[in-house]
Amino acid sequence: MRSFGSHRGNPALRFMIEQTARRRLWAQLGPERPSLIDAASGHHAERWSRPFFERFRAIARNHFAPVAELPEGALAYFGAPHAQLWSLVSEHALVIALDHEDSRVKVAERARRWQACLNTRTTPGLASAHWGHPVYGARLDPLTGELDVVWAFQGDWCELALASETPERKWDTPDHWRAVAEERA
Repeated sequence: MRSFGSHRGNPALRFMIEQTARRRLWAQLGPERPSLIDAASGHHAERWSRPFFERFRAIARNHFAPVAELPEGALAYFGAPHAQLWSLVSEHALVIALDHEDSRVKVAERARRWQACLNTRTTPGLASAHWGHPVYGARLDPLTGELDVVWAFQGDWCELALASETPERKWDTPDHWRAVAEERA
């Protein structure tokens, strides 16, 4: 039986439109849905505001260990017992992701994907291992300076920016990178 509807148009473009719509579904825990965020904590507005963005960007620049300089921005790592995070910081953007035992090549590849998602204002497929574990992605409009939080999922990583004192970094690289280096030696 023939399906209904027009079969005109480019099937690849139709697929891309459907994929973008699916990615936006993953944003259901983002700042635009405050009912799903812990409203009892009272930090909702503070967590997704411009001061939060600026504070976390300053923390990422000053306290994270630089790993690579990519065309998309500076890739850095923060390793502490309570938080293992990646950051991708550029002049107008910030991405925070949880460490998930990725190699150097894979992290750099994922950083490019995160930046592409920021540029297109789409949420990465967070349920897919293809994207890693990005928990925060925001960018500033270069013309107006307006903050655009593209995706944000609250968690323990938020406390790093909300704490009155920034905790010290214990490791400059992930544990699994050190284990691989020791095996090779």
